[in-house]
Amino acid sequence: KNINDPAAAKALESCHELLSLALDHLNDTLSVAENSLLDGFDDLRTWLSSAGTYQQTCIDSFENVTSIALSKAAGQNLKNSTEYTSNSLALVTSLEQSVSSLGAIGRRRLMEFSGGDEYPSWLSSNDRKLLQKSAPKIKVNAVVAKDGSGKYKSIKAALKAAPEKSKKRYVIYVKKGIYKENVRIEKTKWNIMIIGDGKDATIVSGNRNFIDGTPTFQSATFAVFGKGFMARDMGFVNTAGAAKHQAVALMSTADESVFYRCKMDAFQDTLYSHSNRQFYRDCNVYGTVDFIFGNSAVVLQNCNIFPRKPMTGQQNTITAQGKLDPNQNTGISIQNCTVMPWGNLTGINTFLGRPWKNYSTTVFMQSNLGDFIHPTGWMPWVGTTAPNTIFYAEYNNVGPGANTKNRVNWKGLKLSLTSKIVSKFTVKPFIQGDKWLPAAGVPFKAI
Repeated sequence: KNINDPAAAKALESCHELLSLALDHLNDTLSVAENSLLDGFDDLRTWLSSAGTYQQTCIDSFENVTSIALSKAAGQNLKNSTEYTSNSLALVTSLEQSVSSLGAIGRRRLMEFSGGDEYPSWLSSNDRKLLQKSAPKIKVNAVVAKDGSGKYKSIKAALKAAPEKSKKRYVIYVKKGIYKENVRIEKTKWNIMIIGDGKDATIVSGNRNFIDGTPTFQSATFAVFGKGFMARDMGFVNTAGAAKHQAVALMSTADESVFYRCKMDAFQDTLYSHSNRQFYRDCNVYGTVDFIFGNSAVVLQNCNIFPRKPMTGQQNTITAQGKLDPNQNTGISIQNCTVMPWGNLTGINTFLGRPWKNYSTTVFMQSNLGDFIHPTGWMPWVGTTAPNTIFYAEYNNVGPGANTKNRVNWKGLKLSLTSKIVSKFTVKPFIQGDKWLPAAGVPFKAI
C-alpha cells in the first residue's frame, strides 16, 4: 500500500532489517547442537534474547508514526512471533536450570569475585595481540587514508572490498583524519577489525538524528551488524547536538563485539548497545539522555563516562536498559569505570539511569562516581516509581556520588548484594567473556 507518512516508511524499513536479523538468530539456534551443552545454552539464550530485542525494536519504531492503525497492525502482526520467541526462551532457560541443578555440567561458572581486569574468553590470543600491539607492527589487510596514501580513501570502500563471512580476522587500518561518512559493518562481514591512530585522531563523524527524520535505529554514525567485530583507537561522533534529540554515535548488534580505547561522542542516545554480547574497555563515552542504552549483554570496563550539558529543561540519565522478558540474559554492567562531568553541570540533575522496559537490568560496580550524581541515584521512566521487576544494583563504588543513603526506595534497586550475586554481571558469566575475549587481545578482568 502507498504510505504517505515518511516516519511509517522508515519504520517499515527498520522492521525489514530487524526481522531479517531475528530470523538469522532463530536459524542460528538450530545449529547450536555441535557445541558443548553449557556453551550451547549461553548461545541459545543470547540469540533468542536478541531475536526478541529485534522484534521489540520493530514494534517500538512505529511509536512515532501518524497512523495509529498502522502502529496497531504492526504490534498485532508481530504478536505471535514475539510470543514464540519468548516461549522458546522460557523453555531454554528452564532446561538450562534443570541441567545445572543436576550437576551435569562440569564448568564452574562463578569463581570468587575480584576487580575488573579480565577479557571474555571468546577473544583468542591472536586477537588479544591485535589489540595490544603497536599499530605499525600489525599486519593489515587494507589501509584507508584521506590523503590518498592508502589503498582506499573511505572506510565504506575498504569494507566493500572485505571478504564475506570470513572465519579469519580481516584488519583495516584507518589513518588519522575526520571521515564524514555513515558506516555500516553489514551482517555478512564477519571478524572485521578496524584500527585507528587514536580515539581523538581517527574520527568517523555523522549527524543523522530523530528531529530531521531518521529513526534512532538508523541514526548511528557507525553501525555494526557483522559478528566478531573489533575496533581499536577509533572515535565515533554524532554532531547533531542536543536539540536534535536521539542521535546515535555508535550502534552494535554484533555478537562478541569489542571496542578498545575508543570514543563515543554525542548527546542523547550516544551508545546503542543494541543486542548480543559486547565488551567495551578503556573507552570514553559522552552524552546526556539515555546515552548508554539497548538490550545487549554488555560489560563496560575501565571506561570514562562523561555526562555533559543537555538541553534546557532536560535531565541527564546515563543508562536506559531495555530488557523486556524475564528470561533474557541481557543487561548493562559498568565495572571499574569513572563517571565525571564533562563541563559544568551545576543545577543539572544527573542520574545513573532509568528503566526503559519492565525488566531493565543495570549494575554499577567498583566504579568512581562524581559528586554531581543526584542523591536519589535513579529516576523513573514515567510516573514516580519503577516496575518491581527491574534489577538495578550498586556494589562497592567509590567517590562522593556513591553514597546510597538517599537512593530511591524501589523494590528492584539492590544496594547490599553479595559478591556472589554481583559476580554474575562480570565478564565470565555475563557475556561468556572468558570464551571469546582472549582471541581479541584486549586486557580484561573476568570476575
